[in-house]
Amino acid sequence: MALPLRLAPEAARVIREEVARAGGREVSFLAEVTRDRVIAAPRAVARGNRAAVLAVARDAPEGGLMLHNHPSGLLEPSDADLTVAARLHDEGIGTAIVNNAVNRIYVVVEPPESRQIEALNADELSDLLGPAGPLSTLPGYEDRIGQRRMLRFVTGRFNEGGVGLVEAGTGTGKSLAYLVPAVRWAVRNGERVVVSTNTINLQEQLAGKDLGLTEKVLGERLKWALVKGRGNYVSIRRAQLAAESARDLFADDRSGELAAILDWLERTQDGSRSDLSFTPAGEVWDEVKSETDACLRTRCPLFQECHYQRSRRDAAGADLLVVNHALFFSDLAVRIATENFRDGAVLPPYRRVIFDEAHHLEDAATARLGTEITRAGLFRALSRLDRRGKGILSSLEATLKTTGGSLASPLLLKRIRDRTRRRVEKLRNDLRSFFDLIEPWTEAHAASGSVRLGGPPGGLEPTSVSGIRESLDRTLIALGDLGRELTSLYARINAQGESGVALEGRLLDLRASKTRLESGERALRLCLLPGKEDSERVRWLEVRRSGRPGFGNLVMATATVDLGPLLAESLFGNTKTVVLTSATLATKGDFSYLKGRLGLDGASPPAVDGDGGRGRPTPVSGTPEEVPGDLPNEPPDVAQVVVQSPFDFESRSRLVVPTDLPGPGGERKIMEAYHRATANVIYEVAAASGGGLFALFTSFAALRAAASALRARGAEGRWPLFVQGEGGRSRFLREFIASGAGVLLGTASFWEGVDVPGEPLRALVIQKLPFRVPTEPITEARVEAMERRGQNPFLEFMVPEAAIRLKQGIGRLIRSRTDRGVVVLLDDRILKKRYGRILRKALPPMPLIRGPWAEAKRHVTRFYEA
Repeated sequence: MALPLRLAPEAARVIREEVARAGGREVSFLAEVTRDRVIAAPRAVARGNRAAVLAVARDAPEGGLMLHNHPSGLLEPSDADLTVAARLHDEGIGTAIVNNAVNRIYVVVEPPESRQIEALNADELSDLLGPAGPLSTLPGYEDRIGQRRMLRFVTGRFNEGGVGLVEAGTGTGKSLAYLVPAVRWAVRNGERVVVSTNTINLQEQLAGKDLGLTEKVLGERLKWALVKGRGNYVSIRRAQLAAESARDLFADDRSGELAAILDWLERTQDGSRSDLSFTPAGEVWDEVKSETDACLRTRCPLFQECHYQRSRRDAAGADLLVVNHALFFSDLAVRIATENFRDGAVLPPYRRVIFDEAHHLEDAATARLGTEITRAGLFRALSRLDRRGKGILSSLEATLKTTGGSLASPLLLKRIRDRTRRRVEKLRNDLRSFFDLIEPWTEAHAASGSVRLGGPPGGLEPTSVSGIRESLDRTLIALGDLGRELTSLYARINAQGESGVALEGRLLDLRASKTRLESGERALRLCLLPGKEDSERVRWLEVRRSGRPGFGNLVMATATVDLGPLLAESLFGNTKTVVLTSATLATKGDFSYLKGRLGLDGASPPAVDGDGGRGRPTPVSGTPEEVPGDLPNEPPDVAQVVVQSPFDFESRSRLVVPTDLPGPGGERKIMEAYHRATANVIYEVAAASGGGLFALFTSFAALRAAASALRARGAEGRWPLFVQGEGGRSRFLREFIASGAGVLLGTASFWEGVDVPGEPLRALVIQKLPFRVPTEPITEARVEAMERRGQNPFLEFMVPEAAIRLKQGIGRLIRSRTDRGVVVLLDDRILKKRYGRILRKALPPMPLIRGPWAEAKRHVTRFYEA
């Protein structure tokens, strides 16, 4: 039998004195528990609010104890005490209560025995990837020194904790470098690891190839799961219900699509949209996809067969999860909203995370931690309820009639007809009136496709126009009225207690519609009627063109201007290990830019050494009187390393910058000359390389102009020409590779995430340096915030961001040791401007050729003839 916990006399004295300093009020302490069950070394961490203990508990050793005093002398734990105790137990910490005299103690939860963590052996793991390891038996094996260096670095982050920043040049083999230590840690220590990527391609590569290879290298079996968002899955119950109710749900005949989905459900092992052989109509997908508010959970007769629920079970039992950044930050948004950083949310609990393609982290977090509502989304939510006499309400009426009994009372059916439908139609009319006013206003003010609201004094606000404000007020009232009507209708039907599965499904659809409309109302208020508490957010309206004649989709959005503090507290402050890696993270040879953007600049590591320098945060010090009621998280330990690419850029590539080409300008003739010059260079480089060329643009307008000029010169008859926007990205890429001599013109989605190793891609033309558009609302707001802090936003934000994007674009060319090719950059600012040196320093060591195009072209021709 274990000895009872007892306080060391010195510990009791420290607690008494601290409580006396607090005037006898409540104080919380973290203390150690010795092997012989003595409570020692207490330190005050919070006064009054024990929630602060949860923030600092991550740094407390397992097997410790949280104590607090009850000034009343009654040591019975409250509900709040029990909640905190449960959370702390999950952290490996016990809980106890003492009186103010500290002569009585009540142990709420015994401190658990410290879990033994098995540290990773960096030498052993490195050898597994070395010439004598199991990987060396595979065809095409190369001993990658950089890969093993990165593995050692990641191993250190798991052993020591903290944040690791790794720029791993193309060809490093970074996936195995982080997976080997991550998998070993997860299997040996039973701690779940999350690996998050930005692109589906990398997710599927990790799941389909790299994880299996890692298991073979380690000789260990791993439980892993590829996790997708809920909306990617088909609900079997909803699909069956939609097929049964199709005549009442859809204005057009969708029976063929629904039959195909049901047939597919008989065969699919995955159950997600990506496994479907066709793309269903949006209205069909809305009725069959899995939704939180339309889920019966364990009461569903198909719960065991449900693909989404099965994926949840797989994830809950997995040692390693492969997710994407969007899903990860959706999970984090839920955790922030619910203040839950220990239990499951969208994802199961985790404390160790690896972000691949981490240069996208800020953008991904901005999108998922903000709000967005669209014109199409609002009308789609209404159409789900009632669309030309079809929709959820029609299906509900039909189900009520077939159910019989009291549920089919004429009064209830009359209510749907006379109250619910009228409120739907009222909201639809109010929305139309509102968008008829705000769309022209947006068009008039959105010169570049978007218009920022508020901002500096005198900033634009559509609600300052009386007609728009009045229309918005009517719309918000109508949204509230319909929401209350749906709640009342749900309650009246549900109270009958006679609902079958079909009717229960339709009631859930009602609830889901209500939730969606409530989200729309909140987003409208946040964007158009902000309160004082929203001063740290940027708000904007954006026109997204559909490519069809007429007005596109209107987007109303908000985002947090400065994400650093939020990420520092909510992400980095609630995890034990976070590794961020990409081929493009550093600028000017260091990580200052990234750390500043992500809130990691609270810790300043020393210069990088052989395996990455480690910077320790300065401990918080002070007398007990200075301990605040709610302590902030300490900055994490940040380590960093740059692993150079093993490729020989010096001999196998060239960077060519023409110095005599016309630049862009405002006048039409100048722009036409600019685009003709771009097309001529593309044509002449393709002639020298025999095709196999990517031309990258920063706007669709420039891409289309160059495509037109190329066609006028006859390029399409000489090489296969692929112009983004004229076909699917994936199909274009497959056909480009198959042709071996194609010319592909692309914008943002082709600057990164595209892997074309070997002969099919051997030349790259980049029209402009990829600076952010300064008038984009989120960019403009962040620039202003930096200016207020006395920073130089151009050199500290715009230039580093452009350097990362340019490095990504150039990274498309050399993807293997045998690749070779030329990059032609048609923007000589990289030579003429002072910031050009920063951009050049960020690039691989490619020999630079500069001069008039006629002269530079001769170098290009000789390179391909060699």
